[in-house]
Amino acid sequence: MMEITEHGPLTEKILHLLDDGQGREQITNDLLIEGYEEEIVTELVKETIKLRQAKRMSQGLTLILVGAVICFASFLLTITSSFSSGSFPIVLYGLTSAGILVVFAGFTKVF
Repeated sequence: MMEITEHGPLTEKILHLLDDGQGREQITNDLLIEGYEEEIVTELVKETIKLRQAKRMSQGLTLILVGAVICFASFLLTITSSFSSGSFPIVLYGLTSAGILVVFAGFTKVF
């Protein structure tokens, strides 16, 4: 197994091509035409895509966790506000909606 850090500029180029919307096969073919070795190119493309997906999943799981904490805080504030004459609807509908939106933003990154 080779280290990705050995081929930093090539990895940057692969990430740039992925951001431009090119697929795995198209990137591999482009790099092979430029003269890179087939084994290195296929392995680097595979590992770079895997690392990119892992980063997106990590960001998504973080957003889901933050959204869940916001929803839980909304629950606690709703319970405590229901016993007083505070701004019950703002806490109930505002924070809960914000928490749910953050959770769904996390889901879009994970799935």
